[in-house]
Amino acid sequence: MSERWQKILKKLFSFILNIGADPEDSEYVRIVKRIYYGGSFFSLPLSLAITLLYFLSGDLVTASLFAVSFVFFSWFEVNGGLFPGNFDRNATYLVFYFVLAPFLITILKGGIWSANGAIYIGLLGPLYALLLPNKRKALIIFGLYVVLTIVIVLIQPYLSDSISEMTGLRLFLFWYGFLIITAFVFGGTYFFVFQRDKAYRLLGIEKEKSERLLRRIEKDLDQAATIQKDLLPKEDPILEGFDITGRNIPCYQVGGDYYDFIPIDGERLGVVIADVSGKGISASLLMASLRAALLAEVQQDYDIREMAGRLNDFVFKSSPMNSFITFFFCDINRQTGEFKYINAGHNPPLVIKDSGRFSNLESSGFALGMFPDANFETGRIQIESGDVAVLFTDGIPEGRNMAQEEYSDERLRNLVIDHRDLLAIQLSTKIFEDVETFMAGAEQADDITLVIIKRK
Repeated sequence: MSERWQKILKKLFSFILNIGADPEDSEYVRIVKRIYYGGSFFSLPLSLAITLLYFLSGDLVTASLFAVSFVFFSWFEVNGGLFPGNFDRNATYLVFYFVLAPFLITILKGGIWSANGAIYIGLLGPLYALLLPNKRKALIIFGLYVVLTIVIVLIQPYLSDSISEMTGLRLFLFWYGFLIITAFVFGGTYFFVFQRDKAYRLLGIEKEKSERLLRRIEKDLDQAATIQKDLLPKEDPILEGFDITGRNIPCYQVGGDYYDFIPIDGERLGVVIADVSGKGISASLLMASLRAALLAEVQQDYDIREMAGRLNDFVFKSSPMNSFITFFFCDINRQTGEFKYINAGHNPPLVIKDSGRFSNLESSGFALGMFPDANFETGRIQIESGDVAVLFTDGIPEGRNMAQEEYSDERLRNLVIDHRDLLAIQLSTKIFEDVETFMAGAEQADDITLVIIKRK
């Protein structure tokens, strides 16, 4: 078959399958419409051919009846295409017609034997009706079919003498078998259709339950996201001599990244950034627990090493074995510019000197919660005028683009060096824009948190 004819047939079948289509139809209703409209469409040439055949043979009565069928099927297609909302009514007309037309043909042809079993075609009526949502209608139509069949049996002697060919036991067996087969076909089909509809109903109930549960989960997640957002700083801190800003973008609605600014006294500010292993609700709950424990620990006379040790034991006891928290905390003295810090397995913060040289605040202990009774070393660094400290979680350097390339610490470092003269908020915006540009549509795979500390 040529490509041109393939395109023509494809368009024809697409046209047939979309007769009576309504945007509000469910998938099931759309399939039923395709069966009805497709069947009646292909009945058109058959009805027309039989009409011509009987007309040429001189049987004008039967030809007229099939001509009526052709007109009826044509009306069914046109009306359905123009008025999709009339489908249920038109489908009812169609199934009744399937029962009545064979009955009339059988009478006109002189009985069951002369009509070549046309009465059997009438069984299509109740079978087609089973596809409709109202199964009671199918039972009514099947009852009508049985009644009409019995009527034909009763009036058979008045239609022709062919009944004499089958009498006695043979006639009884014929009709007994006919009724059994008819009842079996309809009854079996009805049973399976009923079971299918029951399964659809149960599936619909379960779907509705799942959707309600999903809506409730989404509502809970929205509330959790709101609560978590309230746990993070609502505004950047004010510390004389310093320009500080922070920002967090969770991977999901809630996340496991955490940053905070904790006033210690009039001269000192605590800055923390942490990353809970995992993502989602479990990570956010552990993050909230860490925040509560941290705020209880940081007082004016606290010891930073002892604070880290107690936080480590708290996380170890209150979280699963496979959970831990990378944690960086620094105590900033605004008078001296000294950073006193603990790095518990966190990404080493980047310190860019005003001259462009850089250094990293390397890890001074294991991540919180990995081992009990862990010890942590305290680090110190002097921040001079124009120096910039960049605290971040691994969502930035490990962010990947569509080619699965990592953003990398090197790219972050070079960007900060090139734009170290910007204000903290401007530098933060520049970094996030560059990360977004680099990822270029790739899905964010981890929470992203960034804190910029710049000495004026």
